[in-house]
Amino acid sequence: FDKSASRITAFDPNSDKLFVVNDDSLAIDVLDISIPNTPNLDFSIDLAPFGNFGGVNSVAYSNNIFAVAVENDTITDPGEVLFFDNNGNKLNQITVGALPDMLTFTPDGSKLLVANEAEPDGYLAGDIDPEGSVSIIDLSNGVGNLTQDNVTFAGFQAFNDQVDELLAKGVRIFGPGSTVAQDLEPEAIAIS
Repeated sequence: FDKSASRITAFDPNSDKLFVVNDDSLAIDVLDISIPNTPNLDFSIDLAPFGNFGGVNSVAYSNNIFAVAVENDTITDPGEVLFFDNNGNKLNQITVGALPDMLTFTPDGSKLLVANEAEPDGYLAGDIDPEGSVSIIDLSNGVGNLTQDNVTFAGFQAFNDQVDELLAKGVRIFGPGSTVAQDLEPEAIAIS
């Protein structure tokens, strides 16, 4: 247990497959849980061939599609979302913000939201502190037809001029020389 392993899961009720983020390797483990008391490792998806990734952060399921958030090997650079079917076949790949963390589908499956945490690589002069954001991926034309044009970024730049008001209200903004947009680091998403 000194190493991280299974962390985030997503379940496909149609195939009884469970996609599991494997933090010990750059992979998604796919378990057959048709008999819940005796889950079996069906196969693993090695993510290394698809990019220069530093880690797998999340997986989500909707409408026979699994989406996987992976961070760039340089965590301050944009990450990726990879889309797979329940047999592990890659369907598409889209660039999102820095350090994509939790991702979740809207209830109807028409959009995928990605929390781009965008942690800095430090707080010294010359360190990089990307802006946190949420990527909104429009899936209405099908995952196979996705392009970067289907991605909208919701950022926090509009709050940069309100730093004094936010601090007075108790918002924690502390990165030396960071803007509000750089300091806000969304990690999870809830959909109303």
